[in-house]
Amino acid sequence: MSGGPVRAVLLDAGGVLLDLDYRLLQRLLASRGTEASLDDLSTSESIARTTIDRRVREGGRTSQAWREYFRIILARASVAAAPAEEIIDALAETHARVGLWTVAIDGAVETVRALRDAGYRVGVVSNAEGRVARDLDGAGYAGLFEVVVDSHLVGVEKPDPAIFRIALERMRLEPGEAIFVGDVPSVDVAGARAAGLAPVLLDRHDLYAEVDAPRLRTLRDLPRWLEARA
Repeated sequence: MSGGPVRAVLLDAGGVLLDLDYRLLQRLLASRGTEASLDDLSTSESIARTTIDRRVREGGRTSQAWREYFRIILARASVAAAPAEEIIDALAETHARVGLWTVAIDGAVETVRALRDAGYRVGVVSNAEGRVARDLDGAGYAGLFEVVVDSHLVGVEKPDPAIFRIALERMRLEPGEAIFVGDVPSVDVAGARAAGLAPVLLDRHDLYAEVDAPRLRTLRDLPRWLEARA
C-alpha cells in the first residue's frame, strides 16, 4: 500500500459480503431429484468461481460466465447437461425475481461495523442487477454503507476502472485514500489497480496463492490487517 493513510474501505458484495443462498440451491436440486450437502455446494462454488476467473484471465469471454459458473457447480453435483440447463434457467428466473446472493457471510456484518467504529468510511462496488442495495439491507447491512454502486444502475461494471471512480467521486476521495476488497482477481484486483486503488483479495478457500495482492482468508481479519499497516 502506498500514498497517504487509508480513509475508506470499498468492498465487493457477492463473495465478500453476501453468499450464494446454498439452501435455496439445495432445495431446487432436491425438487429435481438431486441431493447435495451445503458443504459440497460451497466447495463447488469456490471451484466454479476460480475456474471462471482463470478463463477470464486467459482471455475468455465474460458474457457466458454466469451460466458457465452454474454449469460447473451442477456438474460437480452430478447433474446431467440437459437438466442442468433447465435448472440454470430456473436459477436465472429466481435471481431476477428475488436474488441468489442474499445471505450475509459469517462475520461480515460485524466486520463492517468494526470498520466504521474504527473511523473508516465504507462503501460497496458491485457487479449486480440493480438491487444489491436492497439485498444488502435484507441481509443485515442496512445503514452501514456510505455509498453502494451497482453496475446495472450506473451502466459500467468491473473491471472497468470507471465504476470505482464513481464510488470515489461520490465519497469525494482520491484513489490513494481507499482500498478495495474483492474475491475475483481478474475483476476485482485488476479493476481496482486500474483505478488506482490498493486491492485486497479475499481468498476464503486459499485458491489464489499465485496472485500478486494481499490476501485474507476471512473478512474478520481486515480491521487487524489495516491496523498493522497504518
